[in-house]
Amino acid sequence: MTDTTIPATVSPLRAPLEAAGARWAEVAGREVVRHFGDAAAEYQAVRQTAGFAERADRARFRLWGKDPARMLHGLITNDLLKAPAGQGVYAAMLTPKGRTLADLRAFRRDVDGAAELIVDIAREALEGTRDHLKKFVPPMFAKWAEATDSLIEIGVYGPRSAELLAAVLGTEIPADLAEDAFVEPEFAGARLLVAATREAGLEAGFDVFVPAEQAAALWAALAEHGTAIGARPVGFGTLETLRIEAGRPRYGIDITEETIPTEAYQEAGLMERAISFTKGCYTGQEVIIRIAHRGHVNRHLRGLLLADSAAPSPRTPLFNPENGRESGWVTSAAFSPRMGQTIAMGYARRELEPGATVRLGAADGPEARVVALPFGRE
Repeated sequence: MTDTTIPATVSPLRAPLEAAGARWAEVAGREVVRHFGDAAAEYQAVRQTAGFAERADRARFRLWGKDPARMLHGLITNDLLKAPAGQGVYAAMLTPKGRTLADLRAFRRDVDGAAELIVDIAREALEGTRDHLKKFVPPMFAKWAEATDSLIEIGVYGPRSAELLAAVLGTEIPADLAEDAFVEPEFAGARLLVAATREAGLEAGFDVFVPAEQAAALWAALAEHGTAIGARPVGFGTLETLRIEAGRPRYGIDITEETIPTEAYQEAGLMERAISFTKGCYTGQEVIIRIAHRGHVNRHLRGLLLADSAAPSPRTPLFNPENGRESGWVTSAAFSPRMGQTIAMGYARRELEPGATVRLGAADGPEARVVALPFGRE
């Protein structure tokens, strides 16, 4: 049987997280740290030095066997087979009708001469991805298993993140590593995968995939070396604020199975990173190509500036003040320290371009200004 899903266990980081003052929340049935008692200080750490976090909001799969890369390549929007060594791929996984089951990062690596893939997804996409792999990955060519509990993800984000990791790992981590590119240093006798990301407020950052047995030691080393530069642990609340400031959609809230990926990616500047228009066939490709030839989608993910309004709930409707019609909805929202006001992302009809205004919740509701993503780009 291919699916060897490991049941959820207590995180090896539970004790050090508790010791650091963790306050808990839940994401897709999994406990995550909401904050460590001072969210403002956590935000400033990522913006000024570095912050580190357990990414319990994420889930992972491992694929191996005869040809795992080719099997996954046929299920995602980007060209995994042409990615050079050390370059991961960001992509969407689609239904045959072009709807989004997951957005993911896939990393090809060699393990003792055999090909292996690490696939990183949002926890909200776990069930759909599992079902899709069961249906479309033949065991003759690739086997797979959930690796969420055996491979822990720790994020290190901020302008001094590379410096902190270099101190902990005893080897240089390139600060200018391209997004989704990765290196594989060793720590405590284990091989890590360190992938570059800009999701945390577009700051330099890295997601470190570490075997569960070494996760607590890595966390302790980050805490010890981080003290010297003012780095500190950060929670999911801070990471969400930074993600929204970066204009990066998250599966389960900004992207769902209702979403065609071009709606989320086109105006957020992620099309080139996520979709190849030259690769061969993949599930859902026909819809994507048809939209590309048509030249537009009917709605786009946009930024919203809300001034001093309270952060609206997801799915709060947006109204066009020119005709009073409902013309979209809010997805993610937070108060932004960088922008000095409440900001949100949401889907708006394509005629509501940056500079337009919308109303929140009702035709006469609070006003919001539509802006380009990422925030501050104007």
